[in-house]
Amino acid sequence: MRRSSVLALFMLLSSLAAESQSLVVMPKKDPSVPPFGVMLKRSVVNIELRCKEGNTLVRGDGTGFVAAVTDPRITKGSYFAYLVTNRHVAECWDEQYHARDVQSLVIRANAKDGSSRNLVADPRAWQLPADVSVDLAAMSITLPDDLQIAAIPVDDFATKDVMYNEQIAEGSPILLSGYFYQFPGVHSFQPIVRQGILSMIPDEPMMTTTGKLGTMYLGDVHIFGGNSGSPVMVTANSVGIGGYHFLGVVSGYYYENADFDLEIATTVKGTAHANSGIAMIVPADFLKALLDVPELKAPREAAILQMTGAKK
Repeated sequence: MRRSSVLALFMLLSSLAAESQSLVVMPKKDPSVPPFGVMLKRSVVNIELRCKEGNTLVRGDGTGFVAAVTDPRITKGSYFAYLVTNRHVAECWDEQYHARDVQSLVIRANAKDGSSRNLVADPRAWQLPADVSVDLAAMSITLPDDLQIAAIPVDDFATKDVMYNEQIAEGSPILLSGYFYQFPGVHSFQPIVRQGILSMIPDEPMMTTTGKLGTMYLGDVHIFGGNSGSPVMVTANSVGIGGYHFLGVVSGYYYENADFDLEIATTVKGTAHANSGIAMIVPADFLKALLDVPELKAPREAAILQMTGAKK
């Protein structure tokens, strides 16, 4: 469990205040509050894998981010932290959707002093959805206090109900941040931020990056090798007024082959194919469900009972 004030920052993109029937006034910006894109970058980490392929060790790189689960029974501002990425990243898949033997897992995250830290984690700790079409993986993680992490609250997920109530639909602006393999950074991890629009919410199953039929969103945003696992934020308004919500997780993109057909590719590493600019996004509903599987929820409940019991 981690305690931090950054949770509030993810929810403070301010709304317009109406002063008359036609006049609205933008509130003054607080220079002490980082821009939303900066806060989004702080949620992102680089996932570095060493995977065995035959007798050879190969390296895999992807993006991960930290999700925060809060509970009214614990101290306000405290949360349980979970590292999230794609199934195909966590299992270091080859091009035929086969999992490799992951020898090591290192999480590179930025610290408050401007440097980065390498955190060693157990690759066996990942929890995967029972539905093999869902390209997600998550694990509980303990974060050192010197990290500069802005966790994304589960309470701010753009679930189906939230999207309906806030009229988030095709055409809504999206923002994502992820690993930039062309310049990962020397002294600190250097995530990139990109923007686009939510371009399709299919109402029937489509082929996912796991090679199975399932539910995906499509975004008109250019992604590339290493962006797998990137968090995607969405807002109903073109200028972000009203705030961003977590839409889902980047898992791949469509590329054009020599016959100009669209094919699916994951983004663990780049390909020589032409990128169509259409990204595949795993919906937030699936991650919310994954964080409540018994393997992740039971330890959380046990910790809460221990804390609340100690206060009695």
